[in-house]
Amino acid sequence: MNGRRILWTLLLIFAVCFSNLCSAAALKYGDRGSQVKEIQEYLIAQNLLNVAADGVYGSATVNAIKDFQSALGLEVDGVCGAETYKLLWAAAFDKIDITTYQPGDYVPEPPKSVNEVVNSVNEVSTVLSAVNTVKEIVQYAGVGDTIKLGMEGDGVVHLQNKLTEHGFYDGEVDGVADEETIDALKDFQSSRGMKADGICGRRTYSALDEEDTPPNLNDYEFSSDLPEYTDIPQFSRVIRVEATAYSSAQPGLSAYTATGTLCRHGVIATDPFVIPLGTRVYIPGYGYAVAEDTGGAIVGHKIDVAFDTLAECYEFGRQFIDIYIVD
Repeated sequence: MNGRRILWTLLLIFAVCFSNLCSAAALKYGDRGSQVKEIQEYLIAQNLLNVAADGVYGSATVNAIKDFQSALGLEVDGVCGAETYKLLWAAAFDKIDITTYQPGDYVPEPPKSVNEVVNSVNEVSTVLSAVNTVKEIVQYAGVGDTIKLGMEGDGVVHLQNKLTEHGFYDGEVDGVADEETIDALKDFQSSRGMKADGICGRRTYSALDEEDTPPNLNDYEFSSDLPEYTDIPQFSRVIRVEATAYSSAQPGLSAYTATGTLCRHGVIATDPFVIPLGTRVYIPGYGYAVAEDTGGAIVGHKIDVAFDTLAECYEFGRQFIDIYIVD
């Protein structure tokens, strides 16, 4: 963990060198530059943005910011203002956990100058020495660190063991994220309805820690054949989705869905190309719901589950679940 803190701190030095976003105007759609690239890198670190950090504030960045704002109970406008940036910075540097954060929780202020950052790092006297340190530790991954191709360390050992447990990796557990390991990771991500980008971040760790596996429809005809799923109605198929929560009580959200119905418990927002509007589903722990809404960030195997209160949304958080398409 010490190496991880040092790495993030040193990377922040360079981010601050190129940007002083904390005191700059809000960033919005159409903006370009190093400041935009900085927040894109923070979004990528949270697995909220699945495109390259190109410094262009396009629709993908807008949707990722909206996704982040929705998860933390902020006004969902897709604009990265001071409050959004502060929380995004804090999440990227592990100052807060977006899965447990609630409005009102303490959030430290981002450093406002290079000197503040440098003074917080023992034995770092110049940016040049910081560059050399980064070169030495950037390839190391501890447990919980984001893991990419070419990285080594205890985190990769943990990843390989988890992939082995799930039946996706049968190679040597050597702590090296080689192509065989990354290919196994991509296969696992694909099996869970995630983007198979070969990067092990927060969401992939959560999926790896899940013990339950979805039922295989090739082995069972209907839910009556599944004793461990006796509360599930008859269904035609199971879809693995990433589920978030929303409520009309959130500032800036309409009281009505995309189909004109009231936003209420029992409604979900879906990508109509994956789950057509009007589809009836069953969500364990939630109950029956109907696809009556859509959302800019709801693309692919993602759903937004409607609740009546913000407290219920915070409790639900963000999770990977199996939903059942009801005949």
